[in-house]
Amino acid sequence: MASVDKPQGGFIIVMSVMLAMILMLIPLSESWRFLRPEWVLLTLMYWAMALPRRVGVGYAWLVGLFMDVLLGGTLGVLAFAYALVIYLILHFHLQLRQFPLWQQALSLMSLILLVHIVTVVMTTKVTGWHAWLPAIVSTVLWPFIHIFLRGVRRTFHVR
Repeated sequence: MASVDKPQGGFIIVMSVMLAMILMLIPLSESWRFLRPEWVLLTLMYWAMALPRRVGVGYAWLVGLFMDVLLGGTLGVLAFAYALVIYLILHFHLQLRQFPLWQQALSLMSLILLVHIVTVVMTTKVTGWHAWLPAIVSTVLWPFIHIFLRGVRRTFHVR
């Protein structure tokens, strides 16, 4: 009988998302606040691309709902935005995984911008150009986050 790879490492996935949530909650001064990358979204995007059967739309929706509560935002906005982005990641994950990291980063930037657009439209917050800086910072950090989480996944044999 052929051996079937059982999923393992769910604890590692949850812990990485929780660490990303903590990074989002660290208080920053007003001038540095707009340079904070989208830690939770980047983490969800990595796990959805790497393990599409483990991290899906429902998982992203729950994480987004939790983030709505933690950040004190309008309930359901981040849940909807995260679920939408992860749906698109899951739909295109095979193509995205073939891109070099810089191309992945640019593709993911459009999805991060989508989250910002959804957030602005649904909460009717109109802000200046600096509101788009987290998407740029997240794009620049994507290769490093990808390499780090891939190392975590391989070290702990998450599958």
